[in-house]
Amino acid sequence: YIYNHCYSLYLMRKYTGGKDILGPAPTQSATNFIALQSILAHKDALRAMVTSRDWTSSAYAKESKAKKIVEQILDSRFWKKCVDIVKLMESLVCVLYIVDGKDKPAMDCFCQAMYKAKEEMIRRFQKNKKVEPYLNILDRHWDSLCKSIHAAGYWLNPACHFNEEFAKHKSTTSGLLDVIERYAHGDPDLQFNLASEMRIFKNAELDFGRLVATHER
Repeated sequence: YIYNHCYSLYLMRKYTGGKDILGPAPTQSATNFIALQSILAHKDALRAMVTSRDWTSSAYAKESKAKKIVEQILDSRFWKKCVDIVKLMESLVCVLYIVDGKDKPAMDCFCQAMYKAKEEMIRRFQKNKKVEPYLNILDRHWDSLCKSIHAAGYWLNPACHFNEEFAKHKSTTSGLLDVIERYAHGDPDLQFNLASEMRIFKNAELDFGRLVATHER
């Protein structure tokens, strides 16, 4: 509504100090989230605008659509929901940045990013059960992806594997074994060789134990 009317747009910029509440997002998938985050950041300015004499004395204030906008801006329940959504989604948007990024492939760090996103969501809501339904939705979608191959990428990424956080996510080993079994096509010798190389990598033996390898990871 604000962006479709010149006077309301002028007023909004007056009360936000010339800042816009809508703009292009770094990743297309996060457009709605970035807009909501921005609206929340300008909550006080928007409330000041719709309760100002500039607004209440204008012709726009009498329009039915404008009245609905004002009612929403002054509704504390609306802002509480905004806060909850931003708290829930902010860490997931960080994952989207990684997936949508053109700088490097995301396969080797996507799994780690998902773990961190879930942990951050739980931390922000602490023991509040409000977060559980969202975690369940996230798990369902995560399970529907090629979970094993992402787990393999995570396991084989030295920057992740030799990080102290890896101890919390040892279950990714099963994902790597699933990938080995699938692409070894039942060849027992190949599976044995791959499993042996897993051990060499895990224990940082041979060239993986060199000083340069340790430094690079």
